[in-house]
Amino acid sequence: MTTPLIEADTISKTFAVRPGPFAPRRTLQAVDGVSLRIGAGETLGLAGESGCGKSTVGKLLMGLLEPDGGSIRFRGRDLAGATREERTAFRKDVQMIFQDPFSSLNPRMRVGEIIGEPLAIHGLVPRDGRQQRILELMGMVGLSAEQINRYPHEFSGGQRQRIGIARALAVSPKLIVADEPVSALDLSIQAQIINLLDELKRALGLSYLFIAHDLSVVRHLSDRVAVMYLGRIVETGPRDEIFARFQHPYTEALLSAVPRVIPAPDKKRIILKGDPPTPLDPPPGCPFHPRCPYAEPVCATSRPPLEEKRTDHLAACHFSKKLFC
Repeated sequence: MTTPLIEADTISKTFAVRPGPFAPRRTLQAVDGVSLRIGAGETLGLAGESGCGKSTVGKLLMGLLEPDGGSIRFRGRDLAGATREERTAFRKDVQMIFQDPFSSLNPRMRVGEIIGEPLAIHGLVPRDGRQQRILELMGMVGLSAEQINRYPHEFSGGQRQRIGIARALAVSPKLIVADEPVSALDLSIQAQIINLLDELKRALGLSYLFIAHDLSVVRHLSDRVAVMYLGRIVETGPRDEIFARFQHPYTEALLSAVPRVIPAPDKKRIILKGDPPTPLDPPPGCPFHPRCPYAEPVCATSRPPLEEKRTDHLAACHFSKKLFC
C-alpha cells in the first residue's frame, strides 16, 4: 500500500472553556478520535455542520494545534518526533487557505509583499528574482501585474481569495488545507475559485484537505469525502460512493439539502429534529441518535464503531446495512 502524504490516527483535541462569566471551566471535546488519510494528488472533502470540529482538524494537520491524543504522520514520519529542521520543511510543504479572504491578509502590506513574504521567510528565491516569481504566482491565480502594488482593501472578495491562494502556492507546497475557502463569496465567484483550485491541483499535482459545509461544492472538487458530526467522523469513502450509496442517516440528511436543478420526485428534504447537541455535554451512545429518524434503543447506549460497510467505505451506524445497502 502506498504511504499517504499525510495521515491522522485517532487524533483528539479538547479545550477548556467557560460557558458564562461566573461559570466553572468545562472541557469541550472539539475532535474525538478522528482518523483520515490524504494521498499525493488527492482531495479529501471534509463536510459537516458548523461547530462539528472541521476547522480544528485542519489546524491539527497544519501543526497550528497539537493533538491531545493520537498521531499525525507526514510522508510516514510522525510529527511528534520531528526535528526543528523537519518542522520547518513541514511548514513549507503544508499551507492553508483561510475562510475570510480579508482578515487573513495584512491590510498594511501591498499584494506583492503579501505573496512574497513566504519566499523571504523560507529563503527560496534571491531578492533580485523575487518580483518575477511574485508576478508568476499572480498570473497563475488570475491577477494582473498592474495590481502588485495595491492594498487588500482595493480588491473584491474573490480577488482577495486569489491573493491568499497565490501566497499559499509561493513555497510550492504538497498539501493545501482549504478551510471553507468559498463560503464568504457570492455564488458566481465561488464557482470561479473552485475551478481555479481544480486547475491548480491538476497542473501542480497538489493535494487538498477541502473543508466545507456545502456538499455540492465538496462533490465538485473531492476524490474522497469524510463527514463529521460532533467531533467524529461518521462516514468516509470515495466521493461517488458517498453520494450514491450513503451509509449513515446524517449523510442522508445533508444530501437531501443539496439544491437540485430538477427536483427528484422520490427525494424529499429531511428536516432533522432538535438542535445539534453541544460538545460540552455530548449524548451517550451514538452522538446522532437524538436527531436520527431511524434510532432504536441500542443507539442511546452503544457507540457504533467506524467500520467498513462496503469496499473502502466506512460508516459509524448500527443499522446502515439494513437501511442503506
